[in-house]
Amino acid sequence: MSDLTQQSSAAHAHSELALDLVRSAARLTRAASTISGVTYSSIAWRVLADIEREGATRVTDLAAAQRVAQPTMTTLVQRLEGEGWVDRVVDPADRRATLVGITARGVAALAAYRRGAANLITPKLAELDAADRAALARAAELMLSIANAV
Repeated sequence: MSDLTQQSSAAHAHSELALDLVRSAARLTRAASTISGVTYSSIAWRVLADIEREGATRVTDLAAAQRVAQPTMTTLVQRLEGEGWVDRVVDPADRRATLVGITARGVAALAAYRRGAANLITPKLAELDAADRAALARAAELMLSIANAV
């Protein structure tokens, strides 16, 4: 097999693995988000998670990150603000603008959502043997590393 054929074959295998990872992660996220009693969309939880990770952010940047229109994000932020999960502060870099930050109540709500999602998955993990659980733990580390790099 020539070097070019081997490179092409490896690139194809990497592409297929990437597709499998995207499909699996999306399906697991959808399955884990079927928590009883949760009324907010996955976008709301992603917004809270983004703010928790990145810090206070402008509504326009939140909208762009979630690929929604700014009025849609404004409405969501207003709902989250009504829950006491986010607050708005003046942007120190531009006093005409505001930043959306997560509150302690928002951090607690996000943690509860994540615990609820994890509780749905935990029984299935218990059915796996130790080697498979170790493989998933390593895969989770690698997926986080990849997600942080893209």
